[in-house]
Amino acid sequence: MTSDEARELIPEALDDALDAAQARAFEAALAADPELRAEYLELREVLGEAAAIAEADEAVAPSVDLLRGVQTKLRNRSRGRYYRDRFSRDVGRGAQMWPLVAATVMLLVLGTAWYILHFAQELAP
Repeated sequence: MTSDEARELIPEALDDALDAAQARAFEAALAADPELRAEYLELREVLGEAAAIAEADEAVAPSVDLLRGVQTKLRNRSRGRYYRDRFSRDVGRGAQMWPLVAATVMLLVLGTAWYILHFAQELAP
């Protein structure tokens, strides 16, 4: 097995997916080419470190309800001063209606202003 063929088999070797014959030929190619062996060992070390980092991240990963937990702590520590209305926690129908109500009121205000200004121009000489 040449060094180039062994380089192509590095991913399978890292996954322990080589059959016995391929593994022997791969080991022989590593023994014959010190540069290839150094590349393989370095890549194996990097992948090991990446796996350790991923494991550590999983152990410290925040919970799904991080926002809710922070808001609850703020509300408790401030004695209800912050997040009193629990708007961001409510998923009910009432919480979803407020933007619609606000938009309707704004449309009514703008429509009334336009109506008054439109007829004010017609009445002015």
